Amino acid sequence: MYIENKALREAYNLLENTTPLGCADCGELCKSLCCTAETGEGMELFPGERELFEKTEGFEIIHGEIPILKCGGFCDRKERPLACRIYPLFPLVVKDGEEERIRVIYDPRSTATCPLCKGRARLDRRFTRAVRRAGRYLLADPETADYLRKTSEYLLELIELEARLSM
Repeated sequence: MYIENKALREAYNLLENTTPLGCADCGELCKSLCCTAETGEGMELFPGERELFEKTEGFEIIHGEIPILKCGGFCDRKERPLACRIYPLFPLVVKDGEEERIRVIYDPRSTATCPLCKGRARLDRRFTRAVRRAGRYLLADPETADYLRKTSEYLLELIELEARLSM
């Protein structure tokens, strides 16, 4: 799969051979619950990914403001979108004075399907670092940086709401 966007290509490469549990397929732990959950939601595509999956068999794109990719519950790991490669984490954009940096968090949207999130399992450090470095690459691309900022704002609102509801 050729990826034209350099930042996206670098992110894919960083996350090609690592998983939350190192090199082990974490889907074996939960029988690939994140791939087979009947939520009907799918995974958000990052900017530049829609074109990669438009002609790839086994995937359906739900078009909208942010395209959503649905799969049949199984795919070649080399053909996974970025959201699957970083799952259950997200490279959150945070302001540090005038500078932006990446802070890796458990994506609050993943807690319903990922057993690793429920107990806040200790994930492989190489995976977490790869997600952080991928976020830095993505932040260098203007279109992807805008997506990361907007999604980060949304996730921070979810986290704040979750905190309020648990009081």
